[in-house]
Amino acid sequence: MQLKSLFIPLCIATGLFSSSLVQAQVLQDNQWHGGISIGGSYASSNTTSQAFTVNANGSKATKEDKLGLYTLINYGSNKVNEVRTTTAQLFRLGGRYDYNLSENSFFFGGSEAETNKIQNIDSRLSINAGAGYKAIKTAETSFDIFTGLGYSKTEFGVTVPPSASSKKGVEFLLGEESTHKLSPTSSVKQRWVIYPGTSDIGTRSTLDINLATVVANGWTLNAGAAFNYTSKPSNNFKKTTSLITFGFGYKY
Repeated sequence: MQLKSLFIPLCIATGLFSSSLVQAQVLQDNQWHGGISIGGSYASSNTTSQAFTVNANGSKATKEDKLGLYTLINYGSNKVNEVRTTTAQLFRLGGRYDYNLSENSFFFGGSEAETNKIQNIDSRLSINAGAGYKAIKTAETSFDIFTGLGYSKTEFGVTVPPSASSKKGVEFLLGEESTHKLSPTSSVKQRWVIYPGTSDIGTRSTLDINLATVVANGWTLNAGAAFNYTSKPSNNFKKTTSLITFGFGYKY
């Protein structure tokens, strides 16, 4: 994955817009803050195709703790000779609770649920807990690193023996996440987590990048990228998947 070649053009494109202020730091006012972005397309000719994406996140923070929630939906299909084929069917929902142990350290507990039928994943459920460190806290940049231990279970759809119909086991997690204020109106969030698991479930990794530019009264232009890797996919499915999104959203 040539992330550098993707990341730089997206940052440049997002920075071309300007309006009101965006912030890198999470406000500790016990109120919900976040954003939602919606994108899609529809084309009709000899064939018909459609795509729909939703990317949303929100957090509620105080000086003592923080609760964060996020979701990603991606659906696509095309129709040829009256035969409809689903090309994307992803739904991911997760959350994490952080409790501050000190000004720079915190304990966390989180969980995530996912279904990705195109990758033959009927369901994946994971829970984890651990500790983290707030390495950078400025008005322009926040950067956290964290590690912990979790449990994951994945149920697959169509399987061909000797492939397993499900996999479960203990997994470690190593991750980092940051928010960067690129300009008075533009910010980027990124999160990279590696999950080294037992020999049964293998190692997986997720990388998410989201850019938002306020154009007027909280309304935003958004771009995002999501990359996933698993060392032991179902049957002969690919080990890596990627999703690039563009949309219009609202920041609250």
